[in-house]
Amino acid sequence: MRRILLALVLASTASAAQAICLDGMKCITIENFDDSAPYEVGDTLPRGKYRVLLNTTYHGLPASDGSFWYFRVGRHVLQVDSQSMEVLADVTRKARRLTRQ
Repeated sequence: MRRILLALVLASTASAAQAICLDGMKCITIENFDDSAPYEVGDTLPRGKYRVLLNTTYHGLPASDGSFWYFRVGRHVLQVDSQSMEVLADVTRKARRLTRQ
């Protein structure tokens, strides 16, 4: 029991998990969690890779006038130019009901 608790405590980093992984034990590595946006303002979003976010007013975002769309990219919501697919803004903090899932 103590060995299991020690393994769980030390497994919080990948290097510690590798140091305590002994023969006969099931070991997992925990990847570093990076919640940063995969695209920055000015980047071009690839067409067809992400879905357009519909019903934007329900999510607390202003309705689009057609010149831009909202895309959900992972846990982020990005405002993207509809013609060039250039990221205009990261509106994740403005989008309620989406980022808490």
